Amino acid sequence: MPLYWILAIVFGAGAIGGVVNAVITDNRFVFPKRAEGTTILRPGGIGNIFVSGIAASVSWGLYGPFAAMNLFGDTSSGATASLTLSGFVGAVLVEMGGARWLTSEVDKSLLREAGATAARNAKNQPLADAFAMSNAADVLGKAK
Repeated sequence: MPLYWILAIVFGAGAIGGVVNAVITDNRFVFPKRAEGTTILRPGGIGNIFVSGIAASVSWGLYGPFAAMNLFGDTSSGATASLTLSGFVGAVLVEMGGARWLTSEVDKSLLREAGATAARNAKNQPLADAFAMSNAADVLGKAK
C-alpha cells in the first residue's frame, strides 16, 4: 500500500477523534464561526476534524514504522542531505507550535491593552497602570 494511503488512513483516524471532541464539547456546529459579540473564532466540527487529523499524522510520522523512511534524497547514492518522514512531520509540529506561540504573544499584548483601556474607561487609573505595566498575577490581584 502506498505511503500516502496509509497517511490518509491515519489522518482519518485522527479525524474521528476530532468528531468525538466536537461532540463532547460545545463545538457541535459544523463550520467555524465567531463567538457572539466578539471576534474570537471558534473551530467547529471542521476545525476539530482537521487539527485532530494533522495531530494523528504527525504522531504517526514521528513514531510509526516509516519514521526513518527517506522522502527526498538518498544518502546511500552520495547525496549530502535527505528528508525523512519523521523530519518532515517534525517540521509540521514545530511550525504549529511556533505559530501558536506567536499568536499567543500577540494576543497577550492585545488583551493587556484591552484591559488597560477598559480600566481607563471605568476611571480606575491604578488598574489601568497595572494592566499596562504589571504581570498577569499582579493585575488580577489589583482587579480583585
